[in-house]
Amino acid sequence: MPASSGPTSNVAIFYVACEKQGVVNFTGQMQAGYDVYYQLFSGAGGSGTALSGVRRAAVSGAYAFSEVVTYTGGTVAAGAVGSVSVSIARETDPSRSIYSTTVNDLQDGCASPQNPVGASTDLGAAGTTATTPVNTTPILSPFGGELNPGYAPVSPDTVVIGARDFSDPRQKTPGLIFAECNDYPIANPGLIYDTDRVVVFWSWFAKTPEQVQQHIDNAIYEVGYFGSNPFLRPVVRTPIQQRGRNWWVFYYVDLGFVRPGTYPVAYGVRWENPITDGYDDYGPGTANERIDSNCDFTVEPNPSGITPSYTFP
Repeated sequence: MPASSGPTSNVAIFYVACEKQGVVNFTGQMQAGYDVYYQLFSGAGGSGTALSGVRRAAVSGAYAFSEVVTYTGGTVAAGAVGSVSVSIARETDPSRSIYSTTVNDLQDGCASPQNPVGASTDLGAAGTTATTPVNTTPILSPFGGELNPGYAPVSPDTVVIGARDFSDPRQKTPGLIFAECNDYPIANPGLIYDTDRVVVFWSWFAKTPEQVQQHIDNAIYEVGYFGSNPFLRPVVRTPIQQRGRNWWVFYYVDLGFVRPGTYPVAYGVRWENPITDGYDDYGPGTANERIDSNCDFTVEPNPSGITPSYTFP
């Protein structure tokens, strides 16, 4: 048997388009940190009218899930084709899809659910199947160079029919985590092993070193894991440095070797007094009184079977 390259997730789909409701049946395997998202449509291939909002089915491990969803935007007439658009994405962010497909069904009657019936979460209207541009602006590393050099995020709208296995990419800077990664596809943490040294970082830049110092003097950071637990390890702040046309300061926390699991990082910054970075204003009384973001990363057991001396959590 070949050695596993890491945990995988997949979804097998059986969809029944009824006149006034849709019946979804999902089975497969789901790794930690991911869920199934779906939306019903009145036409083939995710076209026509959206008959539901985007819905999140929280599944994990080996799963079998079914649900009956009443249409909200119309019906599917007898002899017409309806469809379901399905994706696998981060459990905190449906836009971070790493697999998507559509399944069609000719409306020739209804059927009962095949699996235990669950209850998904309605995330509301989703718009259309149009592709959202992927932000690939490089993110600078506190240790020189860029985060994830050479990585190009894949559009989540590429359609592949049927179940498919996948793994997160193995980045060239494994374990280097940008605290705002969920807002930047280029910062995807990728596949991290428990033998990788994990460092969480964030940064600030401005037109002049004086403006960066103004930020340092007034910034109040709130960075932690699982929502509100502050990192107990010390935060290192780098000297102000010029990178390209701007001046930067970096902050980082060296977590060392992290136990396998999924870790949500919460990031927030506010300012004691108003500041400027030369491009915009921040702080009390400005349009940017606070910035909040987050990042989810998952650590997997290393494939070599080595047992590290864990230092976090």
